[in-house]
Amino acid sequence: MATFNLYDKDCDLSAIKKFCRENGRAVHYSKNDVFVQQGCVGKYLGVVESGYFKYTTLTSSGNDAVVGFAFEGEIVADYYNSFNGLSSEVTIKAGIDSSVSQIRTPEARNIFYASLDGNLSAVNGALFREIYSRQLELYRKTPKERYIDLITLYPQILDIVSLRDIASYLLITPVYLSRIRKNLPKKSAE
Repeated sequence: MATFNLYDKDCDLSAIKKFCRENGRAVHYSKNDVFVQQGCVGKYLGVVESGYFKYTTLTSSGNDAVVGFAFEGEIVADYYNSFNGLSSEVTIKAGIDSSVSQIRTPEARNIFYASLDGNLSAVNGALFREIYSRQLELYRKTPKERYIDLITLYPQILDIVSLRDIASYLLITPVYLSRIRKNLPKKSAE
C-alpha cells in the first residue's frame, strides 16, 4: 500500500527503521493486542512488518474512535508523548494479527536524535503538518469526498481495514458509510 502517513515521506526515517529491524525485537501482536495504552507512557517504537495498527481514543460515551493507522513498513508509536514521557492520549492496537520490529523508547529517542543531527523539530513539524492537514480536510470536504479520497489514494485499505474502522476514521457511522458506498458507481465503492 502507498505510504499512509505523510510524515513518513516528509522525514528520512530510514535510520530508525533500519535500527529497529537490525536490533529490535520481533514481536507478534494478535488482533486487538495493545501496543500503547491510552493514559500510559508508550514504552516502544517499532516498524510494522506485517498487518497494521490502529490508533484509537475513547469518546465521551466510552466508545473507541479510530484516529489513525500504521501500515506495513511504517513507524508505529505515540511518538510525541512517548518521547516526552507523557501519558498517551491514544491506544494503539493491532487491527489484525501483526508483527513489529520494536525497540524501547529511550533507544528510539537516541537514534532519532543522532540521525537528525539533534533536530527533532523536523519530525515534530512533519507530524504537525499532517495532523493539521487532516483537521482541515474535515471542514473542507464532505464525508463522501473524504471516502473517495481515501480509497483513491489507498485502494488496498478496503482489503485490510474493516468498514467499521474506516467509518470511524472518517467520523461517520457505518450506516452512513454504507449509504455512501451504495450511491457510488460500482468501481468507486470498492
